[in-house]
Amino acid sequence: MIRGIQGGMLEDMTLTNATTVQLARQDGVEFRSVRLDIGGDGTIRMDTHDIGPNVQRVWDHEDYEFFVEVSPLAVGRLAFELLRDKFAGNLKAVSEFRNFCQERGILHEFQSWP
Repeated sequence: MIRGIQGGMLEDMTLTNATTVQLARQDGVEFRSVRLDIGGDGTIRMDTHDIGPNVQRVWDHEDYEFFVEVSPLAVGRLAFELLRDKFAGNLKAVSEFRNFCQERGILHEFQSWP
């Protein structure tokens, strides 16, 4: 469960579209796969899976996996830091951020004044 605002009220919610994407892949003798996942509870996880002779030599095992997880409680801070890195110094940041959200189907609200 994650805490979120729905209908103007802070409520417990479960994400209905948990998603995993492959960010990078190297095939061949030294295989590596890097994936990004958002779980149903809102946890963000990035993991790497290695297979090959170097893994066997270093770890004496056929594969090696490592990962970083960010709890749902810290996802807001993660988003803030990533957006700051992406848009710092960009005078078109608001328009580009709005377009980014629209293109990816991210629920957002755009307002202007007057």
